[in-house]
Amino acid sequence: MRKLPRIRFGSRIAARLVGSHVLVALVVMVVALAISGLSLRRFLIQNQTQTLVSRGMAISKVVAAGYFQGYLYIGTANQLIGAFKGTLNVRLWVLNTLKNVEFWSPGAGRYHLPVGAVNDALVGRAWQGLVRNRKELTAAAAVPVIVRRQVVGALILETPAAASIRTAWSLTSLVFWGELVAVGLAVVIAYSLSQRLSWPLQRLRQTVAEMGPDSWDQPIAIRGPLEVEELANEFYQMQGRIHDQMVSLEEEKAKRDALLGHVTHDFRTPLTSIRGFLEAVRDGVAEGKQTMQAIDIALEETYRLQRLVNRLLEATRIQSGTAEKRPLQVSEWVTDTVRRLAPVAEAKPVNLDWSGFAEPGEMEIEGVWDHLVEALMNVLDNAIKWAPAQSTVTVSFQRTGDTAEIAVRDRGPGFPKELLPRVLDPFVTGDPSRGGASGLGLSIVAEVMREHGGEVEVGNHPEGGALVSLRLPLKDAAGSGRSPAEKG
Repeated sequence: MRKLPRIRFGSRIAARLVGSHVLVALVVMVVALAISGLSLRRFLIQNQTQTLVSRGMAISKVVAAGYFQGYLYIGTANQLIGAFKGTLNVRLWVLNTLKNVEFWSPGAGRYHLPVGAVNDALVGRAWQGLVRNRKELTAAAAVPVIVRRQVVGALILETPAAASIRTAWSLTSLVFWGELVAVGLAVVIAYSLSQRLSWPLQRLRQTVAEMGPDSWDQPIAIRGPLEVEELANEFYQMQGRIHDQMVSLEEEKAKRDALLGHVTHDFRTPLTSIRGFLEAVRDGVAEGKQTMQAIDIALEETYRLQRLVNRLLEATRIQSGTAEKRPLQVSEWVTDTVRRLAPVAEAKPVNLDWSGFAEPGEMEIEGVWDHLVEALMNVLDNAIKWAPAQSTVTVSFQRTGDTAEIAVRDRGPGFPKELLPRVLDPFVTGDPSRGGASGLGLSIVAEVMREHGGEVEVGNHPEGGALVSLRLPLKDAAGSGRSPAEKG
């Protein structure tokens, strides 16, 4: 017994949908967190350095008015700078135009600004940015000191950036927890949506698993997304096709079994006769004239087997449908076929009346000459076989619209009513007591008519006898693709 594959949770559509939603949410969260963290840090540090520039501008005015114009001594200036340092939590340096430090805030040490920043301040442009020293990352600014519209020095301010960084991390943490909560909500929503999306598929799987041989014509009613409903409809269509194929296979099997049974039966009788007469000749039971009679009967049974084999081969060849069609004159087809069977009719004897085809007509059909001759010969052969001696077999023709109809009527007993529904099936014979009947003749006729887009109708004439009508589309109507049955 084959083991069913183990179903993993990760193989479920719902689980994969949830996993994909969670993965997308996590990726979005990481990217958003990184962008927001960097943006917050940059904004806070830029705000801090901008504040340093604003305050530096205010301090530079005091320094320019007091120190560089001689109103403040160095000690007083240092006290003032110290007061600024304590109030603003910044380190300050005052430089002259030669970049020499005039004075600085207590404990400031040396400044860490790049040379380009100081040069910008000495030419009248304020500078702001981050400076990394050995101990810490600092926010710095350099502003010019201007007296009477002349740059007389530069003021440098530095303050630790740790506060801005801590604030940025705090805000980033808040964003992180907020996004984490959002991811949790996304997981819950994704699970709910995935269940709603996968439920129709699970219902479809269950419905398909419960289908039986008697439910092939029951539509699969699944409500869900359009794709799921289309899939359910495709399953329903496929089930119908499988059922039709199974029915066709069963019919083919029944036909094959029937064919084998009929062939076996039809072969057995002549073979038994041939064997019996040959054994009689071999054992000396048949002597003189009896020997020749036995040989004649065995030879006749051999001819019968040959006819049966030829019929079978002809039926197979016609069913293959590989022959090429060409334009044919209806009058030539019928005339040639009737002339072939004229000797058979004379030997019966039976009269053949086909005067309606004495003159060539203008009606053309598209067909395979050999197949059409074989079909009409089978109809005429049956008519001659069942017609009483000295009676007449009539072959008539009429045109109805775009259809040519050839009718063959005999004056025999006609078709038994119980055989009419299946008289065109293979191996169906009217009277088994009559030798040589294989039951393939009319079935070959029906196959030829289907091959040419026509039809055959069998029945009994009101005045007695069998009536077989062959209907074929004329050449000018063959391109329409409609058979006579469809036009009727």
